[in-house]
Amino acid sequence: MDGTNTVWQKNFTFLFYSKMVKITADTLAFNTILWFLILDGKGALGTAFLIAVTFLPQAVIGPIITPLMNTAALKFWMFFSDLTRAFIMLVIPICYFNGFSPLWFIILLMLIHSATGASYDPASVSIIPKIVKEDLIQKANAVIQSSGQIVKLAAVTLCGAMIVVIGAAYTMLIILPLYMMSAFLVLLITYHTKAEEAKAGGPKQQGTYLKKLKRGFALVRQHHILFPLAVYCIFLNIGSAPWEALAAVYIAEDLNEGPMVHSIMRILTAAGAFLMGYILTKVKVNRYGLLFVAAGMVEGAAFFLTGMNSILLLVFLAAFTLGATISAINVPEHTIIQISVDDDDQPQVFAVIRTISYVMIPLGALISGYAAEIFGAGKVIAFGGLVEILAGIGVLTFTKLCRSQRSDLIREKEGSVKM
Repeated sequence: MDGTNTVWQKNFTFLFYSKMVKITADTLAFNTILWFLILDGKGALGTAFLIAVTFLPQAVIGPIITPLMNTAALKFWMFFSDLTRAFIMLVIPICYFNGFSPLWFIILLMLIHSATGASYDPASVSIIPKIVKEDLIQKANAVIQSSGQIVKLAAVTLCGAMIVVIGAAYTMLIILPLYMMSAFLVLLITYHTKAEEAKAGGPKQQGTYLKKLKRGFALVRQHHILFPLAVYCIFLNIGSAPWEALAAVYIAEDLNEGPMVHSIMRILTAAGAFLMGYILTKVKVNRYGLLFVAAGMVEGAAFFLTGMNSILLLVFLAAFTLGATISAINVPEHTIIQISVDDDDQPQVFAVIRTISYVMIPLGALISGYAAEIFGAGKVIAFGGLVEILAGIGVLTFTKLCRSQRSDLIREKEGSVKM
């Protein structure tokens, strides 16, 4: 890393393009498999299983895998994750062309596909502080977050067109080289490791696998800033789950609108995420915790107002607000972990907090579905927003998260090394 004060240096550029290509491949893979199952006659059962194996394996497997990661091997975990996913995108169409595509086989392969994400994402977040200057970490996270939302939206549009033109099975063969490209871009990244620091007399953490596994959970529990962040993540995902599960139903039943409105809503969400991400590349934030909690409360207010008032304009405003808060939540969350946690502990801590977040999504969606049958989709969405607001007030009042500054994060990192 040279001395110029810009995030766009060689190593970050390799990571950025790898991440964008991977997001494209992941989005194409999910949507292609979704339509592959539908067109192959697997129906609602197949799509339900696909959604389940997309979220849960990453939540469950993440904390189990990350203790095996060390600083020097982060890019190799990312490399083999992409390589595994590329192999899956080759196996499924080959088997299909040879007349073998039972539901259990497809779901098993997608289970592996999802599980490999448990290694890529923690590694990609943990590698950022090693390839950019400390004062550029926020900007690096914001650039990836905002760009990723736009790339994801473009990939969904592209996927639909490709499936119509060449079919789902052939589309998978196009996804294969994308994963390969992402994998080899990762290998080009170079950075200094703790092993090199240890040779110079720096600290080096040691311990068995079980000790490292327990350490990840213990760090989150004893961390004065990360623990309330993790707690609020629970309420954020419970509160946003009704919107994720019921937005289409709400548009159809309460607003009497169709798929076009839902598509516009997704575009507005991506636009909001991009705009906020762009702002965070320009604005220096000192109180990341305050931004994190404030964004959650704004998101909750948008859900509450939209759910209580069946007005199309409010739905569009809520979609745009949701996108903006996605960036305003994810950027400070990642930056807090990167600044306040020791390098070797970052993958475990990220995986633990992500587990808490991911588990709440299917659970909250399931509860929302049953509640909507009784109270209606709008009221359930509004209640989810109220949960986010009240939880934010509690975190704001009773914890140090919102009052913490960059200097507090650095002190927490120094303290966590001694644990």
